[in-house]
Amino acid sequence: MGALTVSDGAYRRSGRGFPSPQVWRDIPQPADTNGMKNIGRHIARGAAILVVVGLIPLVTATPALAARQKTIRINDASVVEGDAGQKTMTFTVSWTGSKGGAAPTVHYTTADGSATAGADYTASSGIASLSNGSCRCASISVPILGDTMTEGTETFAINLSSPVNATIGDAQGIGTIYDNEGPPSFVVTDVAGPEASGTLSFSVFLTNANGSAVSINYATADGTAIAGSDYAATSGPLTFNPGQTSKSVPVTITDNALAEDDETFTLNLSNATGGIAIADPTGTATIQNDDADPTVSVAAASVIEGDLGTTTLTLPVTLSGPSGHEIDVDYATSDATATAGSDYTATSGTLVFAAGETTKEIHVTVSGDFQDEGNETLTVTLSAPFNADLGTASATGTITNDDAGPKLAVTDAVAIEGKTGATAMTFTVATTPISLSDITVGYATADGTATAGTDYAATSGTLTIPAGQLTGTITVNVNGDATWELNETIGLTLSNPVGAKIVVGSATGTIINDDKILTVLTLKLAKGKTAIKAKGTIEAAVSGMRVKVSLLRKVGRKYVVLSTKTVGAKGLLDRNHDGILDAGYLASFNRPAAGTYRFIARYAGNTTYAPSKRTLSFRL
Repeated sequence: MGALTVSDGAYRRSGRGFPSPQVWRDIPQPADTNGMKNIGRHIARGAAILVVVGLIPLVTATPALAARQKTIRINDASVVEGDAGQKTMTFTVSWTGSKGGAAPTVHYTTADGSATAGADYTASSGIASLSNGSCRCASISVPILGDTMTEGTETFAINLSSPVNATIGDAQGIGTIYDNEGPPSFVVTDVAGPEASGTLSFSVFLTNANGSAVSINYATADGTAIAGSDYAATSGPLTFNPGQTSKSVPVTITDNALAEDDETFTLNLSNATGGIAIADPTGTATIQNDDADPTVSVAAASVIEGDLGTTTLTLPVTLSGPSGHEIDVDYATSDATATAGSDYTATSGTLVFAAGETTKEIHVTVSGDFQDEGNETLTVTLSAPFNADLGTASATGTITNDDAGPKLAVTDAVAIEGKTGATAMTFTVATTPISLSDITVGYATADGTATAGTDYAATSGTLTIPAGQLTGTITVNVNGDATWELNETIGLTLSNPVGAKIVVGSATGTIINDDKILTVLTLKLAKGKTAIKAKGTIEAAVSGMRVKVSLLRKVGRKYVVLSTKTVGAKGLLDRNHDGILDAGYLASFNRPAAGTYRFIARYAGNTTYAPSKRTLSFRL
């Protein structure tokens, strides 16, 4: 066979005396549907799809449908004509894709090229039913009519249409009839057979007997099949004695158990003697895969639930054996006794096995909790395998409960600091349900913002909750002081339980500050001709503070209040750069007569800031 060229979805072979372009245009050309399989496979990977308008119909496809389509192709065929009676030309129709689903069928019909139905061959049409296993193929036989006319090489076509359970990848096969009248020439025909047959034999013909011995050389060459692994390379001469018109070249092929695409190699003719032309220098051998696709199965698995966060349930998915193809299979989870959203996260997708791979995993995220709910289950189901058959299509994932028996939980605690001595802070540890035996659990404090030794007394030990009792308590002594500070915290942690399980093992103790922020007043006198002023600062200060200032005169041994004013403290600043804000105040009074006087400034305080007082005596 000659080199392949492609036009309108039909394979055209050069070097065989094909009819003129006009004749080809007269042969009906079915629409090319090549590429449907690839559309689905790209959908499965989320890739963009270019739909060629007029060639590929735009349809809604899913990985389970489009990616799993079977694709049908037909090969070319040839035969040397004969002088009388008829010979048979056999076309092979085959398909590729997943073996899942029903076997495909396709309609076929012959069409004239340079050969004419009724004179050169018998027109044929019908439905080819392709096997769903073994070679995945069917044969179409066309009778070739012998004659004694010298007419040259002639061709006709077989066109495929109306596929069922498949799409058409190659819609046309070319039949070549070599004339056995006129000058002889060498041709080699194609051959196809199942891998297990062990041998494929090429037929090399002289189209007409020669009066003297002639010879021609032959040699195999790799196509998709590789010499040494798929077939045994061979080469040599063939000698045709006078009157001989055919020779056979057997090639040993290798049988293996690997599901793979059909593979091809060629037999090439060269160096013909006796001036004999080579009409067809190349024959193609097709090694038809006859190995079953592997099965894909999912197996059961389990995981311990856990209390907090998530764990991963891993289910293995395996092939029954390696494949020469990429294998895809869809998967999805579904509820059994476990509920998606609360017990686990529903998941679905597609597993892709590269050629040769046999194991994959499905990961399901499981949510931890403290509920004693028994073991729970979910189901993982495989579907829509590509290049594989389903084995065990569903499996159970078990979420193993780890929450049985009594559970311990410690709660937060609060204590008011106090001014002196120690105050008890009490943490409560509760158990549910009530235990029929003693429960023990270790505990220890740890600094938060409070400091052990200064703010509280560090403690650790073992708490015992007697049988039948719901709670136990842990006491931490808090140290009192008179210094204002923020509320402070300590931590308490449970550990090493015996007879129960810790579900809440840490708590926070808060020391409530009951001291007020110290305030300090300053006070100065400013004299004027008509007025005197009391001015100063208050520290620590916040917006809105007010200072009460009284002017008093000494009368005898006592001071008598002359006037009192309440003024706001303003201008929040850190005037002395000690990191504490202060504010200024100013109270003005009419200047009294000469005598001994006193200013008294007071801040009354509030729930946060302590009261303060400042006195200044002076003479006028």
